[in-house]
Amino acid sequence: MISDHSHPAHFGVGLYSVSDAARLVSVPPGRVRRWLSGHLVKQSIDPAEQTVTFAELIELHFIKMFRSQGVSLQAIRKAAAAASKRFGTDYPFSFRRFDTDGRTIFATLIRDSSNETILEDLKRGQLVFNQIVKPFFKKLEYQGSVEVARFWPMEKSGRVVLDPERKFGRPIDAQSGISTRVIYDAVMAGGGQEPSEVARWLGISVAAVNAAVAFEQSLAA
Repeated sequence: MISDHSHPAHFGVGLYSVSDAARLVSVPPGRVRRWLSGHLVKQSIDPAEQTVTFAELIELHFIKMFRSQGVSLQAIRKAAAAASKRFGTDYPFSFRRFDTDGRTIFATLIRDSSNETILEDLKRGQLVFNQIVKPFFKKLEYQGSVEVARFWPMEKSGRVVLDPERKFGRPIDAQSGISTRVIYDAVMAGGGQEPSEVARWLGISVAAVNAAVAFEQSLAA
């Protein structure tokens, strides 16, 4: 992860290298770079720095979900532009109202489209929204009515959180603030340690250790 001393002007926004963002979204780094260079996600930091903010990371998650189900980049771009205009935000997919309006946005694009190929992609996008994207909103916690404040990749019961106000947004045990990677590495050290031993060393619960290990293993998978 990026050093805690990097980019002091961006404290509280969450900071990730492209390789770390790719790991968290579970796609190859080259693909993340293509999505960023293709302006699917608007970057708030100089793109030359190869740095992604928390808000941009969440947008990448949405793009990954659509792409994993075969929705074309062109259809995603059209949907993002329509949502951005409707909501007045640079991060339309993670905007809270998208969890209710996303299907409508795709349906509107389908009605307006005259290109048969794009029309089929938009139909697929509408289906993906209902089946896969909408449940993803259960993992997002909002500040006020619109802005994503925290991301719970395994939902809140999974204990792991990404919070841009804590540890630069890196995955942590929500209660202790210890990095999930630190916990995981402690369990794997020396050929493997018992979760109860690691919990004692770090002063956390066994449940926290197990949750961190499950999260890190999910990324590896």
